[in-house]
Amino acid sequence: MKYTHPIEIPMSKDLAFEWLGERIVPVDENMKGDTHPLTWADDDNIYAGAGDPCWMMRDGKPYKHHPELGGWGESKETYQCMSGQVVEKFTGNPDFSNSFAVERVHDMPGYTGPGGSGPKPCGMICVDGKLYYAVQNLLGYKTPPNRIKSQHGSDATILCSGDHGKTWTPELNNLLAEFVAEQYIPGKPVDGSDWKTTEKERSGYKDWTPMFPGNKFGGLSFVQFGKNNFDAVDNYIYAISGDQWDNGKNLTLGRVQNDKIMDRDSWEFVSVDNSNNNNVSWHKNIDDAKPILEIEGHISLPEMVYIKSIKKYILLTWALHTDFKTPTGSELTILESNNLYGPFSLVHYDWMWYKRECCAYTPRIPLKWFNYESLEGYILHSGNWETQEPYYRPQIRKFKFTQLK
Repeated sequence: MKYTHPIEIPMSKDLAFEWLGERIVPVDENMKGDTHPLTWADDDNIYAGAGDPCWMMRDGKPYKHHPELGGWGESKETYQCMSGQVVEKFTGNPDFSNSFAVERVHDMPGYTGPGGSGPKPCGMICVDGKLYYAVQNLLGYKTPPNRIKSQHGSDATILCSGDHGKTWTPELNNLLAEFVAEQYIPGKPVDGSDWKTTEKERSGYKDWTPMFPGNKFGGLSFVQFGKNNFDAVDNYIYAISGDQWDNGKNLTLGRVQNDKIMDRDSWEFVSVDNSNNNNVSWHKNIDDAKPILEIEGHISLPEMVYIKSIKKYILLTWALHTDFKTPTGSELTILESNNLYGPFSLVHYDWMWYKRECCAYTPRIPLKWFNYESLEGYILHSGNWETQEPYYRPQIRKFKFTQLK
């Protein structure tokens, strides 16, 4: 379906939404980062990816933030900035403690680079006890397809871990570290001038290419079906992707059999014919697919979860009021559907999501913290990366769905 603004989408006749409180931040104020695709794993933990994780541990000791130096360290003489992405674990229960904690699982040392010039997390899921982690921007900066001042989201690959994030395959740390060392120029603006090579020249480095090159499925976020994918409706894993990180246009749906997630040739992508009774077809070639939703300037890194108690798919997306800038705030769009591919109805729209100085972005719903009977839960989101309060921290806010009939 195609719209020019979220408020054009028909209102839901089944669900309403309300906020239940103020934001809650982690216990440790030094735990910073963003994006946080997450999943509820078989060991009952929430695992997540974190972009530009601006806190770190060394020898069991947390390192402190020194913004005037652009990094973090035990002292001003020994700081280190963790720029790129890592794997983390969320612990605690905000219903009882009014807080939560974040633990580092894997530093992913080769996945470095700031903003769109380095790898960033976009999707996480647990299936049969294995974690699958989607990471984008593996070929460095690219020009976004829409709105030139936005940040692209391209060139994604899925990694797999059989030990809850301690090790990952394929092992790309060394290859990516060599790639960055050879071709990236630190200190330059994140606009393409920070690379020695062109976008085309950076493809096929040492005969390696991402699973999903380009932008059409360059930011895949796995659809969440409860703990360890237990509430899955069939034998497929599903994922949605926008066409760039912020303020994009199109949302694409893909799927793969749950025992072939790492096999790129097994993936297929949906096309819905709205003129023919919403006829659904699946295609191996992503160029034959059609977006399940189109809202120019309003589709950013998405999230979708399945609420088994009401048999609804909840889709969250967002947009910055100024392309890839946070001081002017952001919007939140919450949609629902009986199907993965729509049609979608509007549950809630916030033009100024939380507070302007927070500029919340990348909403996620941790299903471990969701009550399927009361329909109360938390939206975990990131916060402003350009100002000092609240500065670049994961945070959650409680909400409630109400059934209208």
